[in-house]
Amino acid sequence: MRPGDGDGAYEVLCSSLDEYFAREVLDYFMMQWPAGSFVAVDYAGRIMGYIAGSRLQNGRAAVSLLCVNQLVRGRGVGESLLAHLRQAARMEGIRTIQLEVRTTNTEAIRFYERRGFKPVESLPRFYNDGGDGIRMISSSSESLSNS
Repeated sequence: MRPGDGDGAYEVLCSSLDEYFAREVLDYFMMQWPAGSFVAVDYAGRIMGYIAGSRLQNGRAAVSLLCVNQLVRGRGVGESLLAHLRQAARMEGIRTIQLEVRTTNTEAIRFYERRGFKPVESLPRFYNDGGDGIRMISSSSESLSNS
């Protein structure tokens, strides 16, 4: 990420997710692991996607946020962002990546499953609004395939 990308990343975050995030949440994730935060930009320099990773104490990395502008979904933006995060993890010796996703977000679950993530744990009432989640894990070296 470049200095100044926060505003564009926040716009994508707000427009692509169903829940409200305060700007401070984005800033927090951006500072957690700067080497694991990436944006995707279009030819005009507008931010079209954002991923924030976090390094965990157990030697894993986490996908903390992944959001893609709805206008470019299905065009490889999310896959590219995830590939960059995986590469950053491998460069730091991290072998496993985990994430949590709402059980109702079937589009995201399918996206992650096609990219090698496997559900490993149910997370009842995981979200602030009482929504259930699923924890998924994958190898940082998993090949990306959207088949």
